Amino acid sequence: EVMKEESKKKKILRISGLIGLFLLVFGLSYALFTVTLNGTKKVKIKTGKLELQLLDSNNNPIYITDQNNTTSYEINIDNQVPVSDEVGLDSAAFEFKLKNSGNLKASYTIYLDDVALNSGESRIDDQYIRYSLTKNGSEENPQSLSSRELDKGTIEADNTTNEYTLKIWIAEDASNEAMDKVFNATLRVEGTQYTPLFKEGTFASTLYNKGIVAEKNNFSSVFDINNEESGLYKYTDSYNKTTYVYRGPDVQNYVSFAGQLWRILRIQDNGTVKLIREEAINYENTEYDQGSTVVDENAYRYVYYNKENNSNDNNMYKGSNIEGYVNAWYEDEMGDYDNKIALNEYCSDRTENNVSYMANWIDSVSPLYGVYNRLIVGEREDLSSWIFTPSVSCEEEDTINSKAALITADEYTLAGPPFSQYEFGENNYLKKQYYYWTMSPGGYKDNKAMVYAAPFNVFMMLFQVNMVSDADPDNYAPAFGLVRPVITLKSNVSSSSGDGTSEHPYVIS
Repeated sequence: EVMKEESKKKKILRISGLIGLFLLVFGLSYALFTVTLNGTKKVKIKTGKLELQLLDSNNNPIYITDQNNTTSYEINIDNQVPVSDEVGLDSAAFEFKLKNSGNLKASYTIYLDDVALNSGESRIDDQYIRYSLTKNGSEENPQSLSSRELDKGTIEADNTTNEYTLKIWIAEDASNEAMDKVFNATLRVEGTQYTPLFKEGTFASTLYNKGIVAEKNNFSSVFDINNEESGLYKYTDSYNKTTYVYRGPDVQNYVSFAGQLWRILRIQDNGTVKLIREEAINYENTEYDQGSTVVDENAYRYVYYNKENNSNDNNMYKGSNIEGYVNAWYEDEMGDYDNKIALNEYCSDRTENNVSYMANWIDSVSPLYGVYNRLIVGEREDLSSWIFTPSVSCEEEDTINSKAALITADEYTLAGPPFSQYEFGENNYLKKQYYYWTMSPGGYKDNKAMVYAAPFNVFMMLFQVNMVSDADPDNYAPAFGLVRPVITLKSNVSSSSGDGTSEHPYVIS
């Protein structure tokens, strides 16, 4: 197997006296080979071919300009001054194409790399550079050069072409510090053979192939959260465990399965897909439930997490009243669909963490569990200091292997800002007008075991396991907890129709 690297280069842009842009592309190709084994049978192995080309707008290969090459393409913009985005988008454009002339689908990333400056030149800081990169006629989107990774994606084989337009200008708010400076960079394209993350044709693959919004390892700053785009995010927790989560108020993650409507929480790294029921259940089981209630004209059953709360162990999911209720519901109502549901590891985090950042009432809770500090860091009044670092990892002793369970407090936070007191709390698609249980223990105080219930709020996150009927709703202590079961679809399950909207949910038949 031979890998061949071609260097191709394009274009010089001069900004503020001297700003140059050189283009460089790496083309990767796999040679063809055969292997013949002696014996009664012959085995022939033939590899595919991966080849990417960077072309100009006239389909000519882009070369480094020198005496050995006859093809050159330059755009020179001299004596440039700071301009508005509107003017920048109306400036000269560099058009190029990425062509896959091989027979293998490819993944690629486009980077903008610095190039060494000439003697006496000084580099303009990236903060003063604005650019727009469009792909296949997409809408222009002015943005700061905060990352040198301009674009990434996949490209089909057999001469498929992606067309790009690049414009670069000096930001309107650039200070005198940007004067007489040079921006000199190369456009680099790296390509590799496409390897699907999830098996083609599966439900996980269908969801993933629609694309992700962004990659995250925390959700910091309330103000950034307000402006987040709804959709699928790649999330990596502090244990380096990766998952793909739906986040925001307007996500297309509805699923019709087992005659019920569900929402997709996340795609797990093994290709299984975790679902939560869209509404709480009205499953009657007098051994476990505490009666019914009506919310928005819908009847639901409410359940004590445990019938006792005077021991710290009473906030454990395993062996609890609510575990029995969920398992009974699954056996009675989901048995016909068992072959599509995975035996999944669900997490009830018992890691003790007694550092607290909230009100005095919370400070006196001991022990507090790890989930608490993953979801709130910072002073209560300084919203910009809050950092949400939910986890999808679990210590072995905290794992419950089951066909059904509950959502974790971490997963609720992954779906959007968790708190309901402030306006940004509306940006979580899991929020309801009623409280429902998670399986995450909260803490223990004054002979009262506590567990998280959703939707969360700032002033009272830890709820008594044994809710009392005369609790004061104004103090965020609801009289009941409803149940929204969580199940996990097997990695080989596929959808037969639908686009994930509420009108046309994905159908798992």
